Amino acid sequence: MIHHPFNHDIDRIGITEEAVTAIQGRRLMNMHTDADRGKAAESKGSKPAKSTGPGSKGRQWRRLWIPDQIGGWAMALMPGLAGLLIGGPTWRSLLLMVAWAFCYCFEFTGSRWMVSHRAARFAPPALGYALLMAVTGLILLVGTPGLLRWAPLYLVLGALNFAAAWMRTERSWWNDTVVVIAACTLCLVAVSLGSRFQKPEPGLESSSAGYFGCQPNPAVDCFASGFFPSAALPSIGVVSAAVFAVTQFGSVIFVKTMIRERGKTWCYLLSLAWNLALCLMGVAMVRTAGWWPLLTALVLLVRAALLPAISHRRRIPILYVGLVECATSLLVFILVIAQADVMTASLTSLLGA
Repeated sequence: MIHHPFNHDIDRIGITEEAVTAIQGRRLMNMHTDADRGKAAESKGSKPAKSTGPGSKGRQWRRLWIPDQIGGWAMALMPGLAGLLIGGPTWRSLLLMVAWAFCYCFEFTGSRWMVSHRAARFAPPALGYALLMAVTGLILLVGTPGLLRWAPLYLVLGALNFAAAWMRTERSWWNDTVVVIAACTLCLVAVSLGSRFQKPEPGLESSSAGYFGCQPNPAVDCFASGFFPSAALPSIGVVSAAVFAVTQFGSVIFVKTMIRERGKTWCYLLSLAWNLALCLMGVAMVRTAGWWPLLTALVLLVRAALLPAISHRRRIPILYVGLVECATSLLVFILVIAQADVMTASLTSLLGA
């Protein structure tokens, strides 16, 4: 499994090329052991740096073990949290989010370990989170064997994500797509485990009654209705996951126009086209879903149109770019939570389903 998104994508939080170079330099320096530093100091005729106190050790521990990208946390967890709230909290969906949080931390620390080509200092956090993820995941699978239907997808996504880290292409377009798919699919999974869907389908009330993990909905919690029954793909979950996916990928394009692809017309036009398409969809939904989807899409379009144009003339500080993306992510989160049922009905009507 992966988590997000989003974690080592320096583009997405708006760091300049110069800052990337500086960060990489600091990472290489940090990979030296204390003995290496001592030898380097002695070779220059100076005394080795003294070990610092407990406060410094605590900061070092936090840098190694705690993902420090707020935007990464938001983009990784918001879809799943939305799915939990839309479906209704259950012990399954709550445990799923705990396992996903460990998964995000494992992806963050594991990718850093891969980027460093298995530097020893990065191994303990990656292995520690892998163990926590495995324990919570195993408990979840014992209580909900039906979640194995999602295992092939996440195994592939996880392999691709770590391959990108090993090749040091974690900020590539294809890896961004992998991360978005992983985070947003969790919304659908969380919805299917919610209290509003944890009810047995007609004719399955007594199916697998002897095993607690298949109750109360054997179709979702086990495989009583096949490998991928419709109950595991509730329409409100599909629509909510799709909304997160298209807006998060729009965020990926927008941030690239601000950083790595700054000043490149083709990327700017792609960002405008993507957000304009969201606005057109919002227009089509006004009659049945109201104005909120359209207004949200317009905010995203204005951001995609104005900020890169301003940045082309005067570089916008990375902090402001990050704050804008946190705000727009929160806006989409609120929209999905508040309008999930309405948007699902509207899109179902538009598609004639």
